[in-house]
Amino acid sequence: MNPTNFIKKAILSEKAYAQMEKGIYTFLVDKAATKDQIARAIEKQFSVSVAKVNVLGKSFKKKRILRSRKEVKTGGGKKAIVWLGTGQSIAMLLPKTKESKAKIKKAKDRGLLGKIKKAKNKEEEER
Repeated sequence: MNPTNFIKKAILSEKAYAQMEKGIYTFLVDKAATKDQIARAIEKQFSVSVAKVNVLGKSFKKKRILRSRKEVKTGGGKKAIVWLGTGQSIAMLLPKTKESKAKIKKAKDRGLLGKIKKAKNKEEEER
């Protein structure tokens, strides 16, 4: 199995965002993945050094389908909690801060629409 296929998705919740500030990230991973394989996959995919990995099973929940007697299992799988080395972070998963929003706003002002807005503002100031 390809090492990048071990990581299914990042778990993004309020608790996970609070832990991200401390350098702790949570991922849903393949059932067959080991701690060592998960660490190598995250190091390779995000170019960070992994200090520690904890793995735990996430139980399935039964959900009843409306107007039938059938029940299906949803959720579940294997969850990995990953500690990164000191001072490291995965920028792709970090929540947006005021600084990053300001950078995005500045980037929007650089394009053609930004120039049009600046021209309109100058015209209004002259009046």
